[in-house]
Amino acid sequence: MAEKGKIYVCALCGQEVQVVKPGAGTLVCCGKPMQPKKDE
Repeated sequence: MAEKGKIYVCALCGQEVQVVKPGAGTLVCCGKPMQPKKDE
């Protein structure tokens, strides 16, 4: 489950998504699951 406020990024195209309402399931982009963005 995605956490509210967390940013996820696509490893293939670089698209970033911020979660505003958490829910069940997996965030997917370019046919692959998105990964949490690493803190910089």
